[in-house]
Amino acid sequence: MNIPCSHEIDATYENLSAVCPHCGTRNVFNRVSDLHTSKPIDLRTVTCLDSACGRQFNINGDWASPAHAMLLFDCYGFLESKRFMQCVLTVEQAYEVFFSHFLHVQLIYRPFATDGSHDLPRLNRLAKLLYDRIQGHGFDKLRRLFLKLVVDNVAPRTLSEAEAVIGKLPKSKQAELREAIKGVSDPGLRELLLRLDATKVNELRNRVVHKDAYRPTREEAKSLHEEAEHILDGLTSRLRLRGDGPWYASRAGR
Repeated sequence: MNIPCSHEIDATYENLSAVCPHCGTRNVFNRVSDLHTSKPIDLRTVTCLDSACGRQFNINGDWASPAHAMLLFDCYGFLESKRFMQCVLTVEQAYEVFFSHFLHVQLIYRPFATDGSHDLPRLNRLAKLLYDRIQGHGFDKLRRLFLKLVVDNVAPRTLSEAEAVIGKLPKSKQAELREAIKGVSDPGLRELLLRLDATKVNELRNRVVHKDAYRPTREEAKSLHEEAEHILDGLTSRLRLRGDGPWYASRAGR
């Protein structure tokens, strides 16, 4: 049986929509509830959600970008539909997702890949320990922790070293960090860190969320979105951030 492919696919962080090649209905598939995975869809056979059709077709061409990049991409739709409040909330969420990804890569995935012990139980314990240590951290604490680790070039090479770092995550004051950032020798990285230190996305987000329910302008939302793309795309490249744990583990020793 020759199953046709949809040639009209739109991917967002939560959903993947595709036009049925049989009846022309646009189907919206939730990644978790409908497709039962959070991984990128390489090729999947689905059933048209229109009850009058119900025929099968294939979907592919999904994104393989990191979560924070997909969230920032979703903001284009929010800007186009004039949902500026949602754009601001999603931009800050993208930052927090990026910080969390960096912490997992730097303190868990990379040490596991270079450790050579292949100790999966210990890897899982470290992941739980890191979760417990940062679960109460909002934007500002995560930003300060990220900046401190980058400026101090904290890069454990074994799971034992990583456990020691996670067990006592460094703390610092914003003013001290700002001075330390100025001493970073790489000018490109230094510029990105200074812009991250100076961003006011959390302040605007708080105005949107809290009791005054502030309605941001298009200019405010668009400016924060463009700033986040510049900062996070640049940091992802400079810090050589890639995939999840299995991606790093598969490259152990390379």
